[in-house]
This record gives sequence, C-alpha cells and structure tokens, in this order.
Amino acid sequence: MTDPATKEAPDVNTASPDTEWAGIFRRRRDRIRARTGGGLILWPGHSLQPRNYAGNAYPFRQNSHFLYVTGLAEPDLFLLSLPEAGHDILFGDEASLDDIVWTGPRPTLKEMAAAAGIDDVRPTKNLRGMLDGARKEGTPVHYLPPYQHSSVYALARLLDIPMEEVGGRASSILMEQAALERSVKGEEEVAEIEEALGITARMHRAAMAAARPGMRESELAGLIQGIALAEDRAQAFDPIVTVRGEVLHNHSYRNVLAAGELVLNDSGAESPLGYASDITRTFPVSGRFSPLQADLYRAVLRTQLGAIAMIRPGISYREVHLGACLVLAGALRDLGLMKGDPAAAVEAGAHALFLPHGIGHMLGLDVHDMEDLGDIVGHGKAKRPGQFGLNYLRLSRPLEAGFVLTVEPGVYFIPALIERWRSEGLHREFLDYDRIAALVGFGGIRIEDDVLVTPEGARVLGPPIPKTVAEVEEACAR
Repeated sequence: MTDPATKEAPDVNTASPDTEWAGIFRRRRDRIRARTGGGLILWPGHSLQPRNYAGNAYPFRQNSHFLYVTGLAEPDLFLLSLPEAGHDILFGDEASLDDIVWTGPRPTLKEMAAAAGIDDVRPTKNLRGMLDGARKEGTPVHYLPPYQHSSVYALARLLDIPMEEVGGRASSILMEQAALERSVKGEEEVAEIEEALGITARMHRAAMAAARPGMRESELAGLIQGIALAEDRAQAFDPIVTVRGEVLHNHSYRNVLAAGELVLNDSGAESPLGYASDITRTFPVSGRFSPLQADLYRAVLRTQLGAIAMIRPGISYREVHLGACLVLAGALRDLGLMKGDPAAAVEAGAHALFLPHGIGHMLGLDVHDMEDLGDIVGHGKAKRPGQFGLNYLRLSRPLEAGFVLTVEPGVYFIPALIERWRSEGLHREFLDYDRIAALVGFGGIRIEDDVLVTPEGARVLGPPIPKTVAEVEEACAR
C-alpha cells in the first residue's frame, strides 16, 4: 500500500474516490466514536456566509472538525456518527438546476460520501427526525461548540434548544476526545503542512527580494498572496506584512516602506485539505540590517534556536517558553536594554515589555489549531497563568510526539506599553527606560518556524527559509 504521507491529497471539490484517504477519515471517526462512550455525534459543516445578501458570499471555509473527519469542503453538509463502528450518515441536498447554472456541476452526495468513507447518505430534511427519535429514547447527542452564527442557529433548530444555550450544552467529552485525536498529527497531516510550507517559502523569499524604499505594504501583501493564489491555495490567515511590527496582529497595509525600516512578514498558505502553515520572517527594507537591528535580530534568533533545541516529548511548552525568555533577557542585558539577573527578571515578568506573547501555538487544520475548543487544547486542565505575558500563552501543556507547533519569539518596542510601564515605575531594577525610550519607533522583530515534535526531539518542517542575518541579507540582494 502506498504511504499516505507521500500521496496527493484527494480533490475535495470533486470528491474523487480515494480508498486510502477514505480509510483515514473512517478511522478518525471510529477512534473518536469509541472514546466518546456512546450516543450520537453530530458534526455540522459550515454554510456560506453572505457579504451583503445571500447570493454574494464570502469565500467558503469548511469547519475544521468536519474537514478532519470527512475531508469534504462543500457547504451545507451534516455528518451523524452512530454508536456502531463505521456507521456514519452524510446529510445534504443535491444541487438543483438553478445551483448548477451558477456554480457548474457539483459532486453528488454519494460521490462525496464515497470520498469520505461513508456508506449512508440521506437528505437534510431527515436529520431532525432522527435526532428527535434519539432524544426521546434518552440517547445523548454530542456536538462541539459552534463559532459561526449559522451553525448556532442550525443546532438550535435541529436539537430544539434556545440559541443562547447551544454553546453551553456542547459535549465536554467530545471536546476532550476531538482535541486528543487532532493534537497528534499523522504522517499524512505532516505531509499536508509541508506542502503548504513549500508555497509559503516562496512567498517569503519573494517578499525579501521585492521590498524596497517607496513600496507600499499593500504591494508586498499582494505579491505574496498572488503566489498562493496562482497555486490555487488559500491564505491560512490574513497576512501581517508591515513596517510596524510592534503591532502584533497588524493587518493594515497602508504604510510606505522607508530606508532603514524593518518589514515583518507573518504569512502562510493552506494545503489542498486545508492544513495551515505559519511562518514569520523580519528583513530590512534597504537589504542590509543596521548594527543595532542585526544585534536585536541575532538575539531573537538565538532565542528561537534555543527554544527549538529544548523541544522534546514530556517537556511542557511553558518550560520552553520560560527557557526562551531567559535567553532573550540575557541577550537584552548584554545590549544594555535590561539589567540585573536575567532569571530574576523573567521570574518577575520584566521581559514581557519586549515579548508580551507566548512562544507559540498548536498548528494543523487551523493556524491556531482547535482554539475554538478553548484552553483544553493548549492547557489541558491547567489554568492560564495570571502574570502579564504568561497570560497570553496559547500552549503550556506537556508536549507529545506528533504535536506540530509554532516557535515564534520576538522583540517589540510598543510605545503605549513602554509609556505605561515607565509611568508606573514597573521593574525599574531590570529595565533601562532611557535606552528603551530611544528605541520607540523601532518596530518589532519576530522569527517563526513550524516544528514537529518527534520521539527524539524536534524537526523544523518545510524547506529552509532564510533566517540568519547573512541569509536574509543575501535573499534581499537585488
């Protein structure tokens, strides 16, 4: 049998039969079914979301949990998993002639079911009756908390419960088992992520080569998105392409690149089955780092490489985060921005002035994988820490072989945060505010890779993307 990790993913838009992938989807459903402990599992797919009227919709993105158990990217589908192994029913409606006039031929319900390893198909109108019958018999109906309003409405209608109670009645055991199942990536999933990373590497190299003074951020953003679009790949998220890298989620592209500035490019593509990549690189507009920029860049790179070296099964990602913060605090002390004992500074949280976010997050079918399920994915049963900086950790739990996660430290000079801390006199024993104030307007530096936790340690996924000072400057050479 061909290794699924080397196989091309099935075409989810035409739902062409692929027995190996159909088997993968079937086994995923069976594992979750067996661990959920009885009852029905209702997996609602997403519907089209209108921009301003029903016929003018936003680009469709399937619910990631539904994608995981079916691979089907068509709207308005429901999957019902019965307690018996292998017994799943796909509910949907065949395309009408009016639909076909506007969209062209679409796969039949049976064709989609075959691609997903499902033997039973029924019209959507039959789903409510099955659910009513199950509930009358006292059979539990498990579902995951929805996050699109149309899904909330659909579940309220199908289960006859108030809309405001839909989220609260989601199945905690299904949430736990879905998170357990999806957290450990199979070979076929890693292959999908690496496929997306191949395109993402081209996006980043192109941005480095194209950037120049006088160019608009929007031109760079359009360039990298065009590379993905040319391969019929969606963006995994709205790219961050900006000279204002201190704004952590800056989706504005209004600025004009100027000599002496740094561009922070945080972007990624989706694979054919919807798996995400997420890479950040920071590079100089003029092609060469200034001495200070190079020093700070090397501090971030040293922090990132140190964090990757710590990754192994059993270590908590909170420990990796704190280890990375210790490296960063030491480097910033050497540069005169921090002072005192780095370990004491990290314990107090003084480093968070420069690094207020966590070291990374889980990656998979979502760029922040399964965060719709809440802290159960990143923290398990532990509570988020309360300290500023640590409270933004998206992942703190012990790592396991098969986890795919991002490693993305940074250094940021955030004017409002610097002003607030300085005015309150926070951590003066660890921070040289006079030197820090001189760097307001510097921007931010972040370096990010996608990493697989292996039984032996860690492997950076995808092709190499320029990362050292010399490699970045060479990629920027024009």
